[in-house]
Amino acid sequence: MMQRHKIITEIETEVSQTEDVTIRTLWPFFYERINKVRMQILFWCILILACILRFAQFPSLPAGINQDEAGAAYESYALLTRGTDRWGNKFPIYFPSWGSGQNVLQSYINIPFIKLFGLNTFGARFLPALLSVLTLIVLYFLVKRLYNAQTGLLAMLLLSVTPWHIMLSRWSLESNLLPFFLLIGVASLVYCYTSSARKMLLPFSLVFLALSCYAYGISVLVILGIAGMYSLMRYKVILTHKTAFLLSLGIFLLITAPFLLFTLDNSILHYTPPFIAHLPFTIPLLISNRLNQISNGQDLLAANALFLSSGFRDGLPWNNLDWSQPLGAVTLPGAALGIYYSLKKRGDATIFIIWLIATLPLFFLVPLNINRSNAIFVPLIALSAIGIVGMYSSIRNKKAKWLFLTAVLAITLSYSGLFCRDYFTDYNSYISYAFSDGLDQALLAARTQATSDEPIYLSDRISTNYVYILYLLHIDPYDFQQHSSVITVGDTYKVLNYRNYYFYPTEPQLLSVPSYIAILKGGEQVNCQSHQVLYSQGAWIVERCNNK
Repeated sequence: MMQRHKIITEIETEVSQTEDVTIRTLWPFFYERINKVRMQILFWCILILACILRFAQFPSLPAGINQDEAGAAYESYALLTRGTDRWGNKFPIYFPSWGSGQNVLQSYINIPFIKLFGLNTFGARFLPALLSVLTLIVLYFLVKRLYNAQTGLLAMLLLSVTPWHIMLSRWSLESNLLPFFLLIGVASLVYCYTSSARKMLLPFSLVFLALSCYAYGISVLVILGIAGMYSLMRYKVILTHKTAFLLSLGIFLLITAPFLLFTLDNSILHYTPPFIAHLPFTIPLLISNRLNQISNGQDLLAANALFLSSGFRDGLPWNNLDWSQPLGAVTLPGAALGIYYSLKKRGDATIFIIWLIATLPLFFLVPLNINRSNAIFVPLIALSAIGIVGMYSSIRNKKAKWLFLTAVLAITLSYSGLFCRDYFTDYNSYISYAFSDGLDQALLAARTQATSDEPIYLSDRISTNYVYILYLLHIDPYDFQQHSSVITVGDTYKVLNYRNYYFYPTEPQLLSVPSYIAILKGGEQVNCQSHQVLYSQGAWIVERCNNK
């Protein structure tokens, strides 16, 4: 009996020891799986939060539509229906627009959305909102590849709640596509050079950076800086795969060739060589140089130093609230730390520093505002996440680590919460005037009240006012080209009228008729013998002006 009990005890001990070994062996596997699931849950939570911040009250926040938005959306419509821009240029690689030009990439990519949703605010704004969400995803995977999932998630969270990126995503200024295309261009560059399949991928490494030229023309210097500095850092890979590298340059030049021809024509030759007329696309010769127009004789260094010292505030209501910092409260100090930890890690981990250095020429070219400097902000946010995680990892005391991280997250989310409170409740009250909110209803009232022979005047207090007629009435671009009166004044195209729509109150045709309908903005008055108010709402008044 004693012998039997001893045998059972030995068996139980052996089983217990085996279970202990099994648990110790499997625990890393279970821990890794639990950690992976936790990261996935956090990823989806951040993504859902970002979607809410970008699609809540969409597309009516901001109210109305900016003239640049309306112009870019109408170009999509013109390309969709006629294969030309508003002026009749066949598939231009840069829009003449109001005279000094407008970037084309957004209008081309937006064609399917205008086809699907129509020429309206939803169709105009869906693309930037969608790309802003994709920007978060690309940033996460790039930072994760270079560092780890925790740093990637923090970069994603910081970008998702940054006031600048929330505001950028909710209206469709065409140059605001640049941050997404630069980011996916940098991510493609890094992935192609670090992948085990680099021999096959290298030829396509510069595709998205090449496309970025068409998102915002001034970015060409940033693109060349990023590609050049990264190539120097990766010279060993290039020497190993010379053919693939040369192919990448060839594809880059092929994609950017139309833009380079445009730059040659407008900045060097100042005329269009005859062979360009035989190309399947148009390279327009602009009446004004965009850089000269926006510089306007300013002291660039002084203006840009002030912009930088203000934390990138430009005072424009479509770019920031009157009290908020575009990048929030922790991005800039975090980015300073991020530069240190990136240099410490070296290699591809310095790509965001390379990106930041590549933006430096912008400070010497144009007076910067948030739109013109939007190439700078994504690397700053990524570096901030790198710096915060680096500081967290360097703190030895466990309690101090969590206090630091909790403080950073509390400050970030509280600041963003205050911004969102004001943005989602009060913002429309002071952006609606700048974005001509209510013009569609005023135009409807004017058209309803006008007789068949009465002209309609649209307030010249609206910048590029004729574009709103094209956009709101879905005018056939060919009809606009045939029935509009256009002159060149300085560096802009001045549309005097389109059919019975007039855009300046002193036009002789308005003064020579018995009466006309006037759509007036912000207390504007026109000179006529008597006025009959037909409609009044907000900043808008529609009246019949009697000349006799």
